[in-house]
Amino acid sequence: MGKRGRAPYRILVGRFATATLLGALGFWINCHPIPLFSNIELVLGNTLILLCASRLGLAYTLWCAALAISGLAMTWGNFYIYLTYGLEALVVWQLRRRGWYLLYADFFYWCLIGMPLTALLIQQFFTIPTDYQLVTVVKQGFNGLLYTALASLISLLLPAGWFRRIRQQPHVTRNFREKLVHAVLVMLSLVFMVSMLVASRNMVVTHQQLLASNLHERSAHLVHEYHRYLDYHQRVVSLAGQWFSNGIAPSQWQARLNQLHRQNAGFLTMLVADEAGQVIAASPGQHLLDGTSGLNVADRHYFTVPMNEHRPYLSDLLQGRGFGQDPIIAISAPIMGPGHRPIGIVEGSLDLAGIAAENDQSHWGDVTTVLTDATGRIVFASEGLRLNTLARFEYQELKQIEGSGLALLNIHSTSLSVGEYFYHQVALDQGWQLYVLLPYRPMAERMESYFLVSTALLVVGMLLAVLLTRQISAYLTAPLEFLAEKLTLSQGSEDPLSRLPALPRGSASEIRTLFDELDTNRIALKAYQDSLEQLVTTRTAQLEAANQKLAQQAHRDGLTGAYNRRYFDLSFEVARQHCVRSGSHLALALIDIDHFKSINDSHGHLVGDDCLKNLVSLIHRYFGRKLDLLARYGGEEFVLLLPQSDADEVLRRLESLRRTVAQSAVSESADGEPLYITISIGVLVTHPQYSSQQSDWLMAADSALYQAKSGGRNRLCRAETSDQSQPIQDIV
Repeated sequence: MGKRGRAPYRILVGRFATATLLGALGFWINCHPIPLFSNIELVLGNTLILLCASRLGLAYTLWCAALAISGLAMTWGNFYIYLTYGLEALVVWQLRRRGWYLLYADFFYWCLIGMPLTALLIQQFFTIPTDYQLVTVVKQGFNGLLYTALASLISLLLPAGWFRRIRQQPHVTRNFREKLVHAVLVMLSLVFMVSMLVASRNMVVTHQQLLASNLHERSAHLVHEYHRYLDYHQRVVSLAGQWFSNGIAPSQWQARLNQLHRQNAGFLTMLVADEAGQVIAASPGQHLLDGTSGLNVADRHYFTVPMNEHRPYLSDLLQGRGFGQDPIIAISAPIMGPGHRPIGIVEGSLDLAGIAAENDQSHWGDVTTVLTDATGRIVFASEGLRLNTLARFEYQELKQIEGSGLALLNIHSTSLSVGEYFYHQVALDQGWQLYVLLPYRPMAERMESYFLVSTALLVVGMLLAVLLTRQISAYLTAPLEFLAEKLTLSQGSEDPLSRLPALPRGSASEIRTLFDELDTNRIALKAYQDSLEQLVTTRTAQLEAANQKLAQQAHRDGLTGAYNRRYFDLSFEVARQHCVRSGSHLALALIDIDHFKSINDSHGHLVGDDCLKNLVSLIHRYFGRKLDLLARYGGEEFVLLLPQSDADEVLRRLESLRRTVAQSAVSESADGEPLYITISIGVLVTHPQYSSQQSDWLMAADSALYQAKSGGRNRLCRAETSDQSQPIQDIV
């Protein structure tokens, strides 16, 4: 690249520093995306990428984009965004270079490239449910328009000189209508989107708070029910142990056990075992008929603890044996005999489903619950969750929703990035955990509907804004365009200041005021033009006179009024050629004042100046033709050029001039005495072909003048030429 095309080093450094600063700021902003709801977040750091694309070149734009997008890639753990946002920077830069506004360029990108590309990437590389894909794609486009509108507003508000030295994108001249439409669209879209986001954010926060309150209330209710349920059935078993200990005959234990079981349906089964662990009574009673009378429970903790420690016992989660395979909690109590010695136990297998048997309906959908033991096995799960009892409760916990106390989890697909349930977790006795779940989808559907409707309204609003703004701009600019057109036409007419035609009907009052001002100025300008033309005429005449005077001053001697040597040099060849064409003679005479230095020394330079001026006047008296040219050739030396001259007539006149000068007082001395001078003359009179060199003519005349000086001064001598038979002779 040549030197002319290379930017100065400081400008290159300034561009790189600006792109790096914008990229670093975008990186930091993108590391802190704004949560909207659930996993949907708004990105604003890309504003700096578009700002860079609107001012700098492609390399700096891509560098800024790489920095800013890296913050988002680190936050989301997703590197495909380099493709979508990097391509956005490239397309917007290219369209901006073609003169597009930022808002229009990015709207074009997201509608035709960005959103289809995002949809394709989601389908290929992300595990987002189909129900969420549309809103995710629309959100990306909405987010792009948001930070583009913000970048456009910043670009409009930035002082023009900030990027002047480092700017690479071309300046585009636009008309008023385009600027007005763009400015209104930027402001309208930004205000609408920000208002929508604020409203949606407030709605989400309100809904999340209500939802969190619902979950906490439901959790508190279930915890209360859990403790009440356990306490009640523990008291039932404890009282049953005391009841059997108070002298009821063993033959009545089966009947009494059946009666007790019918009164407490929360137990799946109940049994009585003797001191050897052999089951001697069971309810429901058909279990004894099914061959379970030989069942022994001596190896169970719910038997050994009451027998050895003489106290009621609450077991961990068990799987039923003998009377069924259901998960149970065994509650047992000792049956005390004589001497306060245990003779057996009474046990009830508690039905855990009774703790959360009611499947609550709420504003957000079904409230479901999961109860796990200390090892994480499922004790109970609501039927709608389709979870197996005694299996480990596997779930994916997503990030906490800030400011709401809510969290999201996935149960059925732990690879999804979208939550299935809001949940609240409560720790119970014995390390058990209670999870209260509300489905996420109902709230997401409401927010998606709101988001999609708002986006559709934004597009419709922008289209209406374009139409309305164009109408307003036409209302404002049509009269101005009318005036501009008429003024342009009048410029080419014979009378540019002729009266303007009337404005169209309905023009704004400000436009009419402008029209009246223009008409007033036209009238004033017309009057001023007339006066100016008159003044120009006067000044032109004065200028011509001044030019003539200047020309005269440039060619004449300032003291004597005779022509100067320069003018003589310019005129000699013209006069000679004139004589050549006419076939006449040309005369050149050198006239010198005798003893002029002594006059200056004796009488002063003022007297000498008077002598020079009076001598010029006398010469003009004898040689006053228009063709005759008198020039001051030196201090007291004059040259006389006489075209179309007769030799005898020239000599006669020169001799008459010499005599007149000698007889005329040309000045006065300091005493008032008249002062006389004499002159010596050397003349060459011959045909013009004598020589084409001015110096030859002057040399010949100067030789004759020298001869006159040598001969005693106050003499006229003629120079001898090749066509003359006599030598230089003394005429007088």
